Amino acid sequence: MLIRRAAAWTMALLVAAGLAAPAQAQSRDCAALARLSLPDVRITTAEAIPGGARWAFPPSPFNIFMGANAATDRPFCRVVGVIEREIGFELWLPPEWNGRFLGVGNGGYTGAINYPSLSLGLVRGFATASTDTGHVTPTGFFDASWVAGHPERVENFGHRAHHLLADRAKRIVRAYYGRPADFAYYEGCSSGGWQGLTEAQRYPADYDGIVAGAPANNFVRLQTRAFWLDSLARANPAGNLGPGEIALLSSAAMARCDPADGVRDGIMSDPRGCGFDPGGLLCRPDGPARCLSQAQVERARLVYGPRRTARGLALYPGNAYGVPPIATLPGVQLDEPMLMLALPAAERRWTAATFDSDRDIPPLEARFGASLGAWNPDLGAFRARGGKLIVYHGWADGLLSPWNSIAYWDAVNARMGARNTSGFFRLFMAPGVDHCRGGVGPDRFDALEAVMAWRERGVAPDRLIASGGTAPGGPRTRPLCPHPQVARWSGTSSVNNAENFRCVAPGRP
Repeated sequence: MLIRRAAAWTMALLVAAGLAAPAQAQSRDCAALARLSLPDVRITTAEAIPGGARWAFPPSPFNIFMGANAATDRPFCRVVGVIEREIGFELWLPPEWNGRFLGVGNGGYTGAINYPSLSLGLVRGFATASTDTGHVTPTGFFDASWVAGHPERVENFGHRAHHLLADRAKRIVRAYYGRPADFAYYEGCSSGGWQGLTEAQRYPADYDGIVAGAPANNFVRLQTRAFWLDSLARANPAGNLGPGEIALLSSAAMARCDPADGVRDGIMSDPRGCGFDPGGLLCRPDGPARCLSQAQVERARLVYGPRRTARGLALYPGNAYGVPPIATLPGVQLDEPMLMLALPAAERRWTAATFDSDRDIPPLEARFGASLGAWNPDLGAFRARGGKLIVYHGWADGLLSPWNSIAYWDAVNARMGARNTSGFFRLFMAPGVDHCRGGVGPDRFDALEAVMAWRERGVAPDRLIASGGTAPGGPRTRPLCPHPQVARWSGTSSVNNAENFRCVAPGRP
């Protein structure tokens, strides 16, 4: 399940046509980069990979997304090194360069190089780089064993590593090709999406364009959501939702919301305004056998979508209806989320049983919000440099809430004004799409090409054309619309062709 949900953060770099004419790396000496002197950088490997034959990726958890044959047959100059004491990185330099630099993101708590994303960037002609963010997790995505007792690793993971990667990698690019990159871009999903937003907020000069998918940027509240859910279960066990109740909620929500875009196709295009209410499933004497108790109706209303405490504190939101509610991150013990491990023992003054959201979240955000989070809505410096930002999120994401991305977009609009925001930042919600990729909805789209066209040619993305998913009658394409617009079928011609859909304001036919 985790593999299916997480696949997109490494596979989102889709091969696209229309790149600038490549720059030839004429007789560049890859091995000479081993002698390059850069601040706080130790280059351990500089080797020419000849291409033409399978070059297997070194071990990394990300390799599972390419299967047993995680490899490339492309030629490139491979640079491996360490920034400061332990921030590992790799930079791949193609012989035919498109003149651009690409930084790629991570996922979960990983300390590993994202080789699949490096290879996909290489195919497109980017000089492309990845970092392990300053720690090593060879076996999984949610290994937090590196956290306790290492505050510097938390800082590197939270924001420093990707900033240092962008700076040092671009210097190596300049040394190798004899000129700097014309443009610098970033793409990542999940934790990689959070890392992209961190770059825009804290280091706006690093990148000209950023694609941030399903960002885990509201990290403190995400980490503490499990405590809140646990408190609900302990306070009223009668409201707990088992697999049967969740399946009932999902099927009822789909039946209600699926036709709202004019097409009944198993995809809920706009969960915001379809009018689904769990109260319609309340058990009644003359009603169906499959139903919800009053306590379960009340629980469903709490755990789906946005929610505030009784004192008005916004909690990390739940899923959209139609998706099982977020409980906690896979592999994370309730009593020991990453935040607990990052706290010195003397400051761990609460447990799951004693956690109080109104009392405990504000000091946690004061302590960790700057390093483990990216919620600052002031993107003025990034905008002033001409930066462009695309965020996308699947409505069917079962790991990170799509409502969280909408809430951040709302915050930026409130801080910077709607007109200013739409000129540099657009959010695309992807109906039926799971975490980064997967799901029944069309999940393959090229946000990277869109952000490049926006930054370099001034072509703002009014829609992204997505393909894939499951569809009767053959391949399906659909437009992803800039939020808050939604796609509506024209009522004529094939429902599997994006050309037959319009992006309209919500609620419009």
